[in-house]
Amino acid sequence: MIETLIAGLIVAGVMTAVGRFGISAMAASHNQSSRNSIEAAVNDHIQLVQMQDSYLTADAIAAESGLNTSLETACQNPSAFLMNHLQREDIAGTAPSPEVSMEWDSSDQSLLKLTYNFETPESSIGTEQRMVEINPNFSSQCYSLQ
Repeated sequence: MIETLIAGLIVAGVMTAVGRFGISAMAASHNQSSRNSIEAAVNDHIQLVQMQDSYLTADAIAAESGLNTSLETACQNPSAFLMNHLQREDIAGTAPSPEVSMEWDSSDQSLLKLTYNFETPESSIGTEQRMVEINPNFSSQCYSLQ
């Protein structure tokens, strides 16, 4: 009888451990799924910004405004011009997902800086940040104007 009781306690202990591992694995899987969706949203937004930057060439600027002086105006502050273009395309104002906050910095005339901040699903990590620096595509044409 005592052997049966001891065997039952051992089986109960093993089953409890297996249950805890199962719950831990499900929580880790959920955290990984949440992280993947946040990372995908940020990466998609970065690609959207880069796509719009690649479309904003000197020819596109001239065609958009119909004036030859528009490139000269854009070259005075390329990063601010790119940021204004992204706002017109409704990219600068929209965050990639509700969990992500964005900051735009065009204080450096040659680089537009985007910072993405988000709370990680894992409680032990806290806040993460992704930074992207974009040199506007058309700014290479600005040197020929000088």
